[in-house]
Amino acid sequence: MNCEWCPPKCNVKFPPCFYKYPGTRSKTNPGSVLELHCLANGIKPDFVDGIKLDYHHRLGRNKAITANWTLSHNEPSGFRFGGIYTAHLHGDIMQTPTIHADINPTNFSTNIGIIYYPFRCLRIQANLQRAAEKAQLDTQTCIEWCTNASTLTTTLYNARTQSGRGTLSYLRAFNEQVALGGELLVEWNEPHSVMTDIAFVARYRQPLYSLAATVSRQGIDVSYWQRLHRKIKMATLWAWQRKTGKSLATVCYQWNFEDAYVRGKFDSDLSVGVIYSSRILPHVPIGMDLSLLMNLSTNRFVFGLNFTLDPSGLRKGE
Repeated sequence: MNCEWCPPKCNVKFPPCFYKYPGTRSKTNPGSVLELHCLANGIKPDFVDGIKLDYHHRLGRNKAITANWTLSHNEPSGFRFGGIYTAHLHGDIMQTPTIHADINPTNFSTNIGIIYYPFRCLRIQANLQRAAEKAQLDTQTCIEWCTNASTLTTTLYNARTQSGRGTLSYLRAFNEQVALGGELLVEWNEPHSVMTDIAFVARYRQPLYSLAATVSRQGIDVSYWQRLHRKIKMATLWAWQRKTGKSLATVCYQWNFEDAYVRGKFDSDLSVGVIYSSRILPHVPIGMDLSLLMNLSTNRFVFGLNFTLDPSGLRKGE
């Protein structure tokens, strides 16, 4: 398919677990509160520190193996391998549950995740992470109920008797443009010590731009996304924290080409960064990400390279 609005054919990732692209829709479900700023955050660069090698190979229509090697100063280094498996197939359409996992054989740090849709309107998702063999297990569990015009989501983070955190959020679309909602946060550090907070969210969206905001006692988050051209997108994010009294503003952009794209950002703390992602050769399934992030006030920079090998072509966008 050839479409001017489609994403570029380079390093297009296939699960975890599903990726959505704009298109024609007849329903007005607004998504969840977690996805409120997804358009602006989607073009924010994810910088690489050091060298990364990714390998992804499909064994069948519903299963694939992955491998990763990282050499970095600021991120965990080492080798990881894993896979993605979808239990059910209906013709050529994959149906949940889908499981993805990876492990570092040196220190046995493990990531396991599952997503399941028992019904079209109900999503159950769980993620488990152990940093090392004797480290504490980090868990995240999410249950989401969707209707034609609203989404109700509950999420638990490391929920235990002694400590934990949970959120309950609701987002409702009043029409194709306006969505309003709220989120309740409950956090406990002891059995009888509970802290609560409430946040209010709003979003106004048009086909070519979107404005979203989150307001709570802890601070304010505002994002603005706009499509300037069929190949150029730009976003502005601003966050203010009441406890510290500090704010941070970021301007991001993305420029798509046929087999490459460029992402960059400018921060109010004088940080400047850019990522160039492309397919090295047109007919070879090898992608490359070249990233550079530098702070003009401290004169420090971070440089990274990420190579992606995908013989099965899942990340080629074809």
